[in-house]
Amino acid sequence: MIPFSRSPAWLQLLAHRDALGGKTARELWRADPARGAKLTVGCAELALDFSKQPVSEETLASLCALARERGLPEAIAALFSGAPVNTTERRAALHMALRGDEHTTVGGVDVLPEIQRGRERMRMFSQAVREGHWKGATGAPVRHVVGLGIGGSSLGPKLAAKALHAIADGPQAHFIENLDPAEFDDTVGRLDPAATLFVIASKTFTTEETMANAASARAWIERSLGPGAVDRHFVAATASPERATAWGLAACNVFPFPEWVGGRFSLWSEVGLPVAIAVGMTAFDRLLAGAHAVDLEFRSKPLERNAPVLLALLSVWNRNALGCASHVVLPYAARLTGLTPYVQALEMESNGKRVDRDGTLLDFATAPAVFGGEGTPGQHAFHQWLHQGTDAVSSDFIVVARPMGSDADRHARLVAHAAAQSEALMNGVETPEPWRSCPGGRASTTIVMPALDPFHLGSLLALYEHKVFAEGALWGINSFDQWGVELGKKIAGSILPAARGEGTAPDAATAHLLSVIHKLAQSG
Repeated sequence: MIPFSRSPAWLQLLAHRDALGGKTARELWRADPARGAKLTVGCAELALDFSKQPVSEETLASLCALARERGLPEAIAALFSGAPVNTTERRAALHMALRGDEHTTVGGVDVLPEIQRGRERMRMFSQAVREGHWKGATGAPVRHVVGLGIGGSSLGPKLAAKALHAIADGPQAHFIENLDPAEFDDTVGRLDPAATLFVIASKTFTTEETMANAASARAWIERSLGPGAVDRHFVAATASPERATAWGLAACNVFPFPEWVGGRFSLWSEVGLPVAIAVGMTAFDRLLAGAHAVDLEFRSKPLERNAPVLLALLSVWNRNALGCASHVVLPYAARLTGLTPYVQALEMESNGKRVDRDGTLLDFATAPAVFGGEGTPGQHAFHQWLHQGTDAVSSDFIVVARPMGSDADRHARLVAHAAAQSEALMNGVETPEPWRSCPGGRASTTIVMPALDPFHLGSLLALYEHKVFAEGALWGINSFDQWGVELGKKIAGSILPAARGEGTAPDAATAHLLSVIHKLAQSG
């Protein structure tokens, strides 16, 4: 395939950009007051308002032509067929199968029966814990479930548990992901070991941070309840069940998931067990259903009205045509505090790549830096930079239509602030005092959820998943590997003896840094 930066459709888009002459969304609105309806699309009951993006109908038509030239429809079909789209690891990326009921084959094997067995085991176990039938070693019911994972094995479940807190009626969910022992101590220090269940989530069951926390958790349980208590206080979600049993878990305490489920996409698998325990499997099924509804639309809708595809195309437009090196995720919902880091990992770990699928060095930019945080606190932190900073930036606002609390007026205030921020980013303001002026012309999309409930949360997360895949397909990169993550892990292993004071680091600069750290550690 011709490289992205030299493809005819992309070159045509650059010419179109130049012809637009830097027209902003504000100017486009003035030219076409009906553009709002034209540039708002639905997806699984979500509404996406693209009208504050600096694009015309001609821009969108040209972007869709780019998608066809880059083979995006064929890439979507390959993704859902179980083809090995993760080319460097020769694996399928079929996490979508976890939330539907279609028959799909991987390596010639129908995976639906395996998925259904896993889901039924989750249902039975979560129900047993919630109803008090699964008890701890002393006979006490479980009141706390602690997820031990990192990256996708923690970000997704942690996000969902917080987002769905209003309907959580089971054991309270907690998550420990940091290697820093302070996080472990601060979490378990508030818990009763007799009423605590740990869920170890690791695809390989070798992830350093997760296994270190699991070892600390086992020691904490054994000190309080004795060595025989492990089987009543630990279960595991993993693609390596033999390692989990070697660690000391009974086979019935291990919830396997398939190798073709990547960490960033593992919420939908047995890794979501803490969420199912906290909110119930019926709610978890609704989470899956919302995601599945987006899957169906991503597969079937024409590109021109396909919400994940349009998100991806506008991202590419902002990144590669308009030079937006940063993208900001702004959920106006306190319970969506975990959304920004989730999208950050999804985008930057998937598409933070510098070579294409053939290993050829790219001559264009890929994933932007993603950051943000929930409104309205973010307005008093980094929004100043959004409005008056010197860098081009694009934004996603996420707004929940129905009140999330008991005070409808405060919810109306929240909605007003979200609408005001997107308007201010688009229009800006000119004043005689230059320090008060804001240039405007900042691109944004607003995603409106009818309610913050399991179905629409599932829809929102799947929307972002498919956006990121479509971006990678347009750029010609593999969105499913993460070799950059592996480098630091490997180096850390070689440094560890020196960090313990048992030798010298192999690199002079690192040896110097460790000497500084050790001196300060001893100075107290």
